[in-house]
Amino acid sequence: MRAHKAMFRYVEDILYSYDRRKGNKSKNKIAYDRYAHTVRVYQWMIRITNRLKDDSLDIESLKIATIFHDVGYGNSDSEEDHAKRSAAICRDYLERREYRPDQIDFICYLIEEHSNKKLFHEKSTPTELVVLMEADMLDDTGAMGIILDAWIESKEDNPSFETVCRHFEKYTYRHMKQMEFVTAPGKQFWHEKRKLVYEFLRQYKRDLGDLR
Repeated sequence: MRAHKAMFRYVEDILYSYDRRKGNKSKNKIAYDRYAHTVRVYQWMIRITNRLKDDSLDIESLKIATIFHDVGYGNSDSEEDHAKRSAAICRDYLERREYRPDQIDFICYLIEEHSNKKLFHEKSTPTELVVLMEADMLDDTGAMGIILDAWIESKEDNPSFETVCRHFEKYTYRHMKQMEFVTAPGKQFWHEKRKLVYEFLRQYKRDLGDLR
């Protein structure tokens, strides 16, 4: 859809223009492409909704919220958290176009609350917010989580196979072990990622000589 392509370009420009002004932003000392993350989260959102097949879902609002959910990282000089900044940027964008006030409010609600994991399992939480949260968590996990942990640990002093293993156990493995998803498609994707992570850790420890 043409409107969505324009939104992606708008978000991309904000995120990359901030990088050019401030230098490469980092996530745990690594250069992290926040716009590429946004595109991947959007793809996960599409995968979930395609399998969910919920006619009551406000897919248009969900798509817009997903595109804008992290744009606030491109304005990090503000003291507000990134979700609130993202919602404010999105609201300004939509109010200058022909969007209904109630739809704008709902989209900005999704953006502002997408990091509020307390809402994840509450029955009153809109499915659109649950899907956005699941899509966001599906990125940088599983195979990508394994790579991220190795990448992050490589920036520390004296990294080794053993320190990477400990970092992996502390972050990706623990996160995937503790978190449970809500939607049926989300659960299936998470199960596939979790299976990969568990098997990776088993084989990695074996290769390191762990005899337990």
